[in-house]
This record gives sequence, C-alpha cells and structure tokens, in this order.
Amino acid sequence: MSLSVLILAAGKGSRMKSQHPKVLHKVGNAPIIYYPITLAKNVKAQRILTVVGKNSNQISDTIKGFSSEVEIVEQSEQLGTGHAVLCAKQHFTGRTGDLLILYGDCPLISEESIKKLLHLRETGVDLAVLGFDSKNPKSYGRLILDTTGVLEKIVEANDATAEEQTITFCNSGIMIADANLFFFLLDKVSNKNAAREFYLTDLVTLAKKENMVVQTTSCPENEAHGINDRSDLAKAEEYFQNSMRLKMMRNGVTLIDPSTVFFSFDTKIGTDTIVEPNIIFGPGVRIKENVRIRSFSYLEGCLVKPDVIIGPFARIRPETTLDEGVRVGNFVEIKKSNLHKNVKANHLAYIGDASIGEQTNVGAGTIFCNYDGSSKYNISVGKNSFIGSNTSLVAPLKIGDRVVIGAGSTITDDISKDSLALGRSRQVNKKKK
Repeated sequence: MSLSVLILAAGKGSRMKSQHPKVLHKVGNAPIIYYPITLAKNVKAQRILTVVGKNSNQISDTIKGFSSEVEIVEQSEQLGTGHAVLCAKQHFTGRTGDLLILYGDCPLISEESIKKLLHLRETGVDLAVLGFDSKNPKSYGRLILDTTGVLEKIVEANDATAEEQTITFCNSGIMIADANLFFFLLDKVSNKNAAREFYLTDLVTLAKKENMVVQTTSCPENEAHGINDRSDLAKAEEYFQNSMRLKMMRNGVTLIDPSTVFFSFDTKIGTDTIVEPNIIFGPGVRIKENVRIRSFSYLEGCLVKPDVIIGPFARIRPETTLDEGVRVGNFVEIKKSNLHKNVKANHLAYIGDASIGEQTNVGAGTIFCNYDGSSKYNISVGKNSFIGSNTSLVAPLKIGDRVVIGAGSTITDDISKDSLALGRSRQVNKKKK
C-alpha cells in the first residue's frame, strides 16, 4: 500500500521570541523541518506534503532547497491540527493509500517508532496513534485506554478532568490511517472545546463510533519532544547530541570525552577514528577510517581520508579534501583546498583555494594569499616540494614538483619544477660606528 506523509508546520512559534519561523531553528546544525522530511524518506513515503501558514515563503523556500519533491500546502487560518490536515484534502482527491501525520517541530522521532505504526496498519488496525509515557505530563493530551488496553479517546490537557490529568500515557500527535478515512472523519469534527479549534485528536472517538479498530504503540518520551521555546530547543539539541555520540561509539568511533564532541545532522565518521575532547563537526563532514582529530578543532564541509591527523586547534573549512596520510597541525586553517597524499602543514598556516601535491611540506607561518580584495584565485603546488617558514604565496600561482622555497619569501611568479626560489629582501648588516 502506498504511503503519504503530511507534515504540519503552520504554527506561529510565538514562544520562540524570534524573527525566524520556529521550524527553521536548528538542531544539529539543520533546520528542524529537515528531520520529519528525512524521516518520511527513510520510511519510503511515496509523497511528502508540508502544511505551512500564510505568507510562509521562508519555510517553503527552505523546504524546496532541501528536497524539491516536497509538496507545499497552505493553511490560511490556524484553526487547529484537524483543520491543518483538511487543508490538504484536495491533494488526495482520487488517490488511495495511507497517510502518516508528522510535525515540523518534532525532530527526534525515530524510524523504529514509525515502523511500529506501519506494522499496526499492516495487521489491520484502522487508526494507529503513537503515544509515550511521561513522568510530568503537563500540557500533553492524554491517551485514555479501556480496561483491555484499547484506545478509547484522546483528551486535550485543557479539556481533561482531574482524574484524566493523572494519566501519564500521552499523545505525540503522530498517527496513521487510510487517507480517505482521515478526511471522512475530519468532516465530522467540531470545534466545541476550550480552544475553539478543530482537533485531530477527535478522530479517535469518531473512529470508535464507526466501529473501527483503533490502537496505540509507544516511543520514548525524548523522541516525542516538541519544540515550543528556546528551552525546548536546547533540550532537543542535547538529546540529538547524546544520540549521535552513542551512535558513533557503537559504530566503532572512539570519543575520548563524548560530552565535549558536537555533531551535525549529516556527520559521517569511519571506524577506528579517534576524536579527542572539544571537537565541533559542522555540516557536511565525512571522515574515513583511522583518522585522529586532536582537541579544539573545528571541521565543516570536508572529506578526510584514512590515516590523517588533524589538530590540535585546526580549522578545516568547506570544500576541502585531505588525502591519505595528510598531517594538519596546530593553528592551521584550510579552505576549499585539496591536500594530496602525505602532505604536511604542521603549524600556523593558512591554505585557501589550493591544490598541494603529494609529499609536499608547508612550513610554519605560510600564507596562501588567495584574495585580492575582490576576487579569489587558485594556487597549485607540485609534488615533493618544500615551502619554507613565513612564506607568502600570492595567487594566481603555479609551483612545480620538487621546488624549494626559501623561508621568509614572498612569491608572486610561477616556479618551474626542480627550482630553488627566493623572494625576500637582501639582508644588510651594519656595524655601529
């Protein structure tokens, strides 16, 4: 049976106290709306739709930039979750298959939890709801079960009786049913409640009246964590980081002090890599096997191949590739460059818009001067070359194989292979008269 996913992302997010939409705030260096979209893809959804509010161009543009196949649905008035789903009704005219409801501000739901819901549908359940146990239910809706454990209804916290508020089994808001069943039941939903909204949760009671099978499954409370304010955002980040740390270690990565290492949503690290304390991985980092990343280094948008050592205090910027055996030492910054096999840049250097050949050594204090104030230019350095300390290479520049550049030089012209280059002022010693 085909599966469609509808992501509800039309909330105003006023409690974030922000000029930016709530679902564009970040967890793991990615907008939180990325997470339900990625989840939908991982569970093999044939269609993904997102409901956004009126004039939500910033959200729509971000979604399209991340995944062009996501369909955008506008909810012009915010009249509740039930109304948000109804806004997508026309997109399902003449279509069949299941519809899974996810939320744009709930980034931590796992694929395993969604597969539990999908399994309930496969076993003949008409409407399946994802719940969680909470030690402090607060404002969560409560899942009311009968004596046999079957879901009877969902009660919003504002409408719950004192007895119902003692229940700790709570509603995540995530549910699945046949798409046409959703819209059939939603046409019967009323807004006669404390918030004067059309609740998606009313579908349970309506489905029971139609003698349909309604069941629940559960996920950990941390997964169901929704983001409403900055405190929630920080908690989600903490949960994400702890999950990534555990995942990395289970996959064969050594984290010497896990709590001081911070990952992005797409960080990939190979086995037997050792990550020392106080490391930050920005977006787009791919680390292969047997790499060592020393303390206080920051990596983003780079590919690091096996047997590389980075840091301490190194910064590896986007579009950088470090080939096998490269050594990048303390206070070295590299941007948009390819360091080929066994290149060494061990201290106090800036390398930008460059290609450096195998076995070349970049001395301390070397600067690749790639920017003239308006444009960037490339520098290529050949194999087995030696760049002396405190050298400035002024782009554009081509340096051949087996070149030696004397310390303290400023190089502005190309250097052919097998050459010694000196580009510094002549020393003059004068004795005191």
